[in-house]
Amino acid sequence: MLEKGSPLFHLFESQFNEARSFFNVLGKNFKSKKAIELEEKLIFLNIYLHILNKIHFREERLKFESFEPFKPICKALKRIHHFKLAVAAFEEVKGAQSFATYEGFLMAEKKALYKEVYEVMISSPLDIWESLYAAAYRFSKKIQPLMVNTATTQLISEELEYLNFKEKDRLDSAALRDIMEALQVITVGENIKIAVGLNPLFTADIHQEMKELSQLLVQWHQTHLFAQHLNYFLSENEQVGSKYLEMAKKVRSKKQRLSAEADSLGKSLLIKLTD
Repeated sequence: MLEKGSPLFHLFESQFNEARSFFNVLGKNFKSKKAIELEEKLIFLNIYLHILNKIHFREERLKFESFEPFKPICKALKRIHHFKLAVAAFEEVKGAQSFATYEGFLMAEKKALYKEVYEVMISSPLDIWESLYAAAYRFSKKIQPLMVNTATTQLISEELEYLNFKEKDRLDSAALRDIMEALQVITVGENIKIAVGLNPLFTADIHQEMKELSQLLVQWHQTHLFAQHLNYFLSENEQVGSKYLEMAKKVRSKKQRLSAEADSLGKSLLIKLTD
């Protein structure tokens, strides 16, 4: 039986404690790195609850009520993450040139964004953490390994069914984003299997391909976000110099290249995952 001292609940407890620690730190001194780390932990906790819900499938409130108070936090943290990705892409593309107007635009947005997200953090009730822990503890009790195996396999299968693209279709931005998010869920599901002593659903070679595709999709997503942000800036500042238009051209070219690579690798991997 998997109870409080089991690998399953220990896995939740470890991630939960780290998430709570990051949250407490951010309430005192807001740092984007800690915000992104907290987002990652909360994503795991949410997936964990989805797995529990598949085991206790009659307990709809487990899936919806337990994590509901964290959704505003997750939404706010995602905005920080997207902003940091766009800035990182800008740093890669700009080279030695100066883009003072755009950099000033970024600094003003950063200040406003961080203030908004910080206010979301400090206004969140502290008891939501105790409620989440209590729900996970209660529904993690008396779970057998076979239940975990069935639930994680079901979760992974549902993610793959959602990604049922036709091979002839060109994967657009929405499809690539869906694949990126699905791979995150699949990876967590596989890691939970391994952590409780179960065999993963996919081979080591497939896992390596998933890792490579995930890394490529992060690069694509970063470039995609920067392209969107830069286009918005240019639409608001029509009198910028030609170097901005040249940078926008480079970003579009890079995004097209990464999109084509992700399209090819994504379709190839999806065939293997669903075979």
